[in-house]
Amino acid sequence: MGVKEFLTCVPEREKGGQTALDRFDYQTAWGVSRLLDLHEKGSNYAVAFEFHDDIVALDDADEPSSAIFYQVKTRETGNWSFAKITHRPSSKGIKKSSFAGKMFDNCVRFGATVERLVFVSNQPLPEVIVAHGEEKFSSAEKAKLEKFVKAISEEVDGYDDGVHNVLFFFVFSDLNLTNYQNTVIGRIAEFLESELGSDIPPKTFALALNDFCRTRSKALADLGNFEALKASKFVTRANMMKWLTQAQDHHSHRPDWKTASDDLTVPFKEKVGIQASWREYEMLVRSRTNAATVAFTQELHDVVYAGVDQADDKMHLLDIVFIEAKNLVAEWHPGASDFLVKAAILYELQR
Repeated sequence: MGVKEFLTCVPEREKGGQTALDRFDYQTAWGVSRLLDLHEKGSNYAVAFEFHDDIVALDDADEPSSAIFYQVKTRETGNWSFAKITHRPSSKGIKKSSFAGKMFDNCVRFGATVERLVFVSNQPLPEVIVAHGEEKFSSAEKAKLEKFVKAISEEVDGYDDGVHNVLFFFVFSDLNLTNYQNTVIGRIAEFLESELGSDIPPKTFALALNDFCRTRSKALADLGNFEALKASKFVTRANMMKWLTQAQDHHSHRPDWKTASDDLTVPFKEKVGIQASWREYEMLVRSRTNAATVAFTQELHDVVYAGVDQADDKMHLLDIVFIEAKNLVAEWHPGASDFLVKAAILYELQR
């Protein structure tokens, strides 16, 4: 089987899931940083979060031939060692899998499609690496490597040091545990400047990216084909290109009240009220740079454009989507007036 068939047919070892928050967790922050690296290299990447491992990167989003599996683990203090990575904790007298054992399980499940098995941490593995970067386990001194091979061979069946040693790598991440969020937002700011050539505010883009990546970590129903799986679980270059285009459009194109109010046949007093609420809505959206606002505006935008397909004009659109939009706006901004709801509909129509 190829990568597509393996990913759609092989059941996950563990089912995980997280709720999107305003803060990055370390794992997502590192995964986002990896995404940016792959994008800058020009790769047609596809990266999944908590799918068969903490992070999985395919060599190609359309016709993948190999995959890299990453386990991301943090420590507040203390270095890693081969002994720690191969340690098997016990529960009720039963030994569980070590980190290395879980990494090797991907070899058992995915065979020759595995390009690398990578352990990522904020602390170093002195047997292999002490400076930030990536290094293979097999670069360790012979005696130390032999201890690793002995430990993992005792845990798993079929370990062949001549074949499998070269697959194991360690990444000593430069994301510090205490300030990694600021670091990754700064990295995103540099990325936006490089890609778009203009001063795009990074925080809103970062939060939207964080939210999207973390929704990819949620357990899903079984998906029968690779395209459906990719759309549900992976972040791809095509996704990033779409977001970059949207970010540039949103930054350079400010919705215009005059255009929005064309063909708005409401009484003068109501029109004045909607116009005042238009300014209020714009101020709220621009000042609330958090994940909840990013998610809300995208959902409202989708509702509005679903209504466009059915509407004859703006007045008809307001009638069609008002109730659904009002519920969304009220959840995001309790106590919102009907004027604000209508202003929000027209504003998102222009975005």
